[in-house]
Amino acid sequence: MEPREPLVLNEAEALELLSFLVTAARTQLDEAREYAPMRLLEAAHRLAEAVRERASPGTRALIDGPLREFPRTAVTGEGAEAYVTRLDALCRAVADCLVAHFGIDPGAA
Repeated sequence: MEPREPLVLNEAEALELLSFLVTAARTQLDEAREYAPMRLLEAAHRLAEAVRERASPGTRALIDGPLREFPRTAVTGEGAEAYVTRLDALCRAVADCLVAHFGIDPGAA
């Protein structure tokens, strides 16, 4: 069995990047509607696949659930409004994962 490659990012850094990419995709929906969301989400999917085997159960649940279920195309046949709603829900799922992973008290702010 070949040894695993060393991690380029630790899990906390990867989660930060993943959350940036997903929320940046949401921001782009209000600006340019061409390919930016699609590219950002594709990058998020690829990053998630790369870290999945080394991730905690909570992060794997995010990767295997809400992220995997989200389409890689910018706008699907469901229409732009439904797509925005689904992307907002994905952003909430990422935020929930970050809160749980970092042990943040959402009521403390």
